[in-house]
Amino acid sequence: SLLPWIFSTGICCLLSFYFGLLLGGMGVNHNCDKDTAAAGTTTTNKKNWNLFQSNNAFFPSSLNQVFTGMSRVKRIDFTNTYDLGVPMDPSKNGNDEVLVLHSPYSEPSSTAGKVSNNGEDIPLLSPQEATENCHTMKVMLTAPNKKHECVAIIGNYESYHLQKWMRLPMQENKPIQSTLPLRHVSKSHLDNGRSMKIPPQKTTLEWWSILQTYFQSIETVLKDLRPLVEKVAVDNTVVVMVCNHGQSELLMNFVCNAQAKGLDISQVLVFATDEPTKELAEGLGLATFYDEKNFGTIPSEAARFYGDKRFTGMMLAKLYCVQMVSMLKYDVLFQDVDVVWFKNPIPFFHNISTPLHDFDIYFQDDGARSPRYAPFSPNSGFYYVRHNSRTEYFFSVFLRMGDMILTSGSHQSALNQVLSEHVSWRGLRVKVFERNTDDAFPGGYHFNMKSGQWMKDFFSGKKNPYIFHMSWTKNKDNKLLYYRQMGEWYTDEKCIGSTAKEITQNLKEDLHESEKILAKTCCLAQPKISCHYRDKPSKTPCRQSPSIDKGTKSFW
Repeated sequence: SLLPWIFSTGICCLLSFYFGLLLGGMGVNHNCDKDTAAAGTTTTNKKNWNLFQSNNAFFPSSLNQVFTGMSRVKRIDFTNTYDLGVPMDPSKNGNDEVLVLHSPYSEPSSTAGKVSNNGEDIPLLSPQEATENCHTMKVMLTAPNKKHECVAIIGNYESYHLQKWMRLPMQENKPIQSTLPLRHVSKSHLDNGRSMKIPPQKTTLEWWSILQTYFQSIETVLKDLRPLVEKVAVDNTVVVMVCNHGQSELLMNFVCNAQAKGLDISQVLVFATDEPTKELAEGLGLATFYDEKNFGTIPSEAARFYGDKRFTGMMLAKLYCVQMVSMLKYDVLFQDVDVVWFKNPIPFFHNISTPLHDFDIYFQDDGARSPRYAPFSPNSGFYYVRHNSRTEYFFSVFLRMGDMILTSGSHQSALNQVLSEHVSWRGLRVKVFERNTDDAFPGGYHFNMKSGQWMKDFFSGKKNPYIFHMSWTKNKDNKLLYYRQMGEWYTDEKCIGSTAKEITQNLKEDLHESEKILAKTCCLAQPKISCHYRDKPSKTPCRQSPSIDKGTKSFW
């Protein structure tokens, strides 16, 4: 939770956002409209400030070194003007404006006598008017409808972090008690007293041991990796995937799916965590890298469920591979193997004509709004990293925080904590594509929407995404079934669960001599469509199939 909670006097604005987000925040410094915030406006602003003070009683003289006034801005107008990067939930009644607090000399020139149409005392201005005299702007995010919550702002030595106080017992996992005094807690504490676990010493020592091997081998690893990256990179960009044999069917389907659609995937580099996956990926025609020293201990089986030890092992592999390529100074499009393409997404991120080109890292919106993901809710199964000093340093720091992944079982949760810190500390520019308005990079949130409308629009051709990510799914088996219902499964049944050698043992062609032999053998020209669950999205109605979720109705 990185936000300007306390700030000293000076020419600045503080904006409180009553968004549909869980309590959290971030420090954002914008140079607000440089032309209108030039030094020459200071004398005029002083007159406006005095007039602003005399015409209202918002703040007493005891606060006039901190705040001298406030204004309002339509929430949608403000966020369209200043892209905070966080996923913005829709504005609604009671949460459709931004409150701007003005320090000395930052009041708008047009404030005097300007009142909103409904007669309220706080002026309603445009984003440009409200921030015209802000040389610095600090942004705070807080959730709407938070009962019994107070916000304290203190003029003092400046801080960009939140202090959170709650009436919680000292014992862990005990709920709020209104008779207790407020005490300082972590940002992750909930009303029921639960919070994110701190990595125990045993886990930290385990991670240090793993890192020792990594650091001792990194120079050799990068020397071996560099030629492969140079071979596949286009416009300094590499598509990175990591896979073990337990997930190999999904990797195979990504290749077969792209082949059926005529998509070029020559920029893909697969980090295999075991020898069978290396052979299979190479048999599919993919550039493949296998580092036995660092990947050799990672389980080769598929995860049984989210967060189990196999899942966590693969999360560490995700951490390694992006950090390695970042050290080689390349842009990275990282994606999990449960992603399929409808069109190559890389041109989207290379388009320099859009305002989005200014960001450092772009994430698919996970869709979850639990406290441990606040305020970004990034999905770490599909994201683009533009190489620069900020992103390279971010991944080098994240690498050292692997004990957080081991403790939480989640790459995503740990990534978000480090991400929030670097947004405030290093000015890292992060963009998360909002779940309710983004049609380019959908995923499990859209697949599992109760209304089913997004998926129905997709099947009817009204949506034209770049990719689809089958996240929010318990395990690999369900991912396979869901993709079959979607009409996006292009892998022959005989290749599922088999090694490259098993697939090719009855073929006359040699696995190592015939290019893309597995793609020729295992890929279907048309999708294999089948029904499995009536309550999940399907290309054709599956009304006769059972439901997978209790008490749910048929999708069609």
